[in-house]
Parts: sequence; structure tokens; C-alpha cells
Amino acid sequence: MKHRIFIILIFIAFISIFTFIALNNISKNTNLKKLGEAIIPEKEEKNPLMIDEMRAKSYAGSDLTIEQELGLSSNYKKYIASYKSDGLKIYGLLTVPQEAKPGKGYPAIIFNHGYIPPEQYKTIEKYADYVDGFASNGYVVFKPDYRGHGDSEGKPEGGYFSPAYTSDVLNALASIKKLKDPSVVSSQLSIVDPNKIGMWGHSLGGHLTLRAMVISKDIRAGVIWGGVVGTYQEIFDEWWNRRVGPTFTPSQRERQANRPTRQSF
Repeated sequence: MKHRIFIILIFIAFISIFTFIALNNISKNTNLKKLGEAIIPEKEEKNPLMIDEMRAKSYAGSDLTIEQELGLSSNYKKYIASYKSDGLKIYGLLTVPQEAKPGKGYPAIIFNHGYIPPEQYKTIEKYADYVDGFASNGYVVFKPDYRGHGDSEGKPEGGYFSPAYTSDVLNALASIKKLKDPSVVSSQLSIVDPNKIGMWGHSLGGHLTLRAMVISKDIRAGVIWGGVVGTYQEIFDEWWNRRVGPTFTPSQRERQANRPTRQSF
């Protein structure tokens, strides 16, 4: 009897020791796994709207091409000009002062317009008084159309859930630095002071202005008028879902563009 009890006690002790060792190994493996995860974090999923991703892109723009002369308005000339953005031809309204150029060049403003249905957008319509206010006070003004607007190439992907329009205004910024005097055929020198370029934006254009200023240090001043600015959570919940989204109907051109939406994130 005593022999049986002794064998049972030995068996229980063996099982206890085995269980302790097994549980201890599991705990060690779990801790090692957690340590490994801390040392080697999971790879972050990239999104083209991320600041680092946008800063990594090149925004070289191009020379501005004068497409049409619109004549003289008070003390400045108006043109329809074009430039390249991500390989697309983008049109815009350009004004050039007629007063004597300052030693380092004219100050310039990239003028970012608000939302207008892309099919209805016209380069020379809307914001005329605001453009005139800057242009008549000695500024070079360039109001890019954005891709897919008016006659500009590309699809109107939107400015809130796509980096496309931000790329367009940053390429406009690079292009305006290269502006040569349109009235002088052989002009080779830029007439814009690269250290005096600002950006002005209304509504959607205010959103683009804020994004562009975060990406580029070359924008020396920015003005946002009634801009759609805030965290993306605020844009989603307070602005889009409650105020705009329920009543907004994309235009035919926008529907064909397969614009990114909240579901894309």
C-alpha cells in the first residue's frame, strides 16, 4: 500500500514539474514574441496623402506657356497660360504687372479657387475682382484650373481624399518661379522673385493651400478664406457626412473619374 502511495506521489510530482516547465517556456516565448514585436514593429501602410509621402515626391513644374493673350486691364496684362503637372497639361489665368519690375522680380501669388463643378469651370470666370485686387497692386497672379477642370487634362479626382490637386498647385508654384516676360520674345530671365511667393485659397482652395504650405517651404505667406481645414475626422464627421455629402451629387466628369472617398482609407 505504501509502495503504491509513493508511486502516485512520484507521478504527481513529475506531472507538476513538467507542467511548470511547460508553462514557463510558454511565458518566455510570449515575452520574446512581444519583445520582437517591439523591436521590429509592423510595417506602416503608406497612403499618398501622408505628409512624408507627399514630401518625397518631385514637383518640378515646367515653363509656363502662353496660350492666349487676354489684353490689358488697368495696369497689368492677362493671359491664359499652361504648365505641366504629373505629365498633364493644366491651364490657368496669369496676370503680369506693367509697372517696372523690382530688382529681384515681382512678388507672386498662387491663387487656389474653391469647388466649382469641373464641367462648368472656366479659366477666365469667377474670382475676377479678387484677382484684380492683387494684380493691380503689383503682383504676378496665377490661378491654376486643377486637372480635369475646364480644358485641363486629367481626371477631377478631388482635393480632400486625393493628393492630385495639391500636386497641381505645387507644380504651379514651381512653374511660376520660371516665368519669363511674356511681352519679350527672347526673354530668358525669370521675372518673379522666388523669395516672395505666397498662396491664397478659398474653400477647397484653402484646404489645398494648407496642405501645400506643409509640403513646401517655398510658400512665404498663405491666406485661407473660408477654407475646408481641420482634422480628417472633422472633415469626415462634421463637414462631409452631415453637411455636404447627403446633398452633394457628383458631376458626370467627377463620376467618371472614380474619385477617392472615405472608403479609400
